[in-house]
Amino acid sequence: MGVIHKRRGLAAPVSLLLILFSLTLVSTVAYNYAVRQIGNRKEDLKLVAAEEKMLDLEEAISFLAWSPGASKTLAFSDYGGQLRVEARANHLQVNLTMDGSTYTVFDSDTGRFIYELPSTIVGRLGRWLRGDQRTIVNQSTAYQALMRVETGSEYEELVARYRPLVSSSLGDVSGGRRINNVRIYIFNLNASEAIQSGGEFHVKVTCINVTTRVHSYDLGDSVTTMDVTADLNGVQRTVVVPITVDVSGSTVRVEVVISYVKIEGVSI
Repeated sequence: MGVIHKRRGLAAPVSLLLILFSLTLVSTVAYNYAVRQIGNRKEDLKLVAAEEKMLDLEEAISFLAWSPGASKTLAFSDYGGQLRVEARANHLQVNLTMDGSTYTVFDSDTGRFIYELPSTIVGRLGRWLRGDQRTIVNQSTAYQALMRVETGSEYEELVARYRPLVSSSLGDVSGGRRINNVRIYIFNLNASEAIQSGGEFHVKVTCINVTTRVHSYDLGDSVTTMDVTADLNGVQRTVVVPITVDVSGSTVRVEVVISYVKIEGVSI
């Protein structure tokens, strides 16, 4: 009987130790999980903030683009990555094809700006924040900006650049030719500084100038369309512009309107 009582006396402390161990284990697992969740949440918040600031920068460029001399300064906080401005990137060539002939009306680098995301942020590749895969558009409601998450040399990056926009309208008849007005709008960032900054810093966006290059083509009455092809870093897309003719054909007046925008680092 004495042995039985002794064993019963030991059972209670052992059970208590097992319960305490189980509670400690559960608490440790829950704590580690909570810490991981908080860390993930912080990274998500950094990503959202970086995306919003890149969109702010893009909107500043689009807003100021057609107002020479206008400028705006933006403040970047520490989002865990760094901003890069590459003035000699994003090569754009624009060709016109009509009546069997092709004419190059623009051929230059137009620049881009990039936010390199922290190494802890993965799995966002291919997500569009602005625009889509088209390298040229002819709807006034479409964004000229292209911004999406791409693969960088080391980490995922938010890459922003611009594509051309085409618009057209009819003019009067002159000498039996219907005048067709075509405008091609282009953003050019290649006057920007080569920036590579992390942490907290400021950038200034300035519209330096807006230029217009005019090209005129007299066409016969059998030519009723013109192809406008944009080659953006080797990716091509064509939009077809209808041409209205009169008794002697048409005159197609093409204006290439270029906004020169500069991005630079500044001290406040």
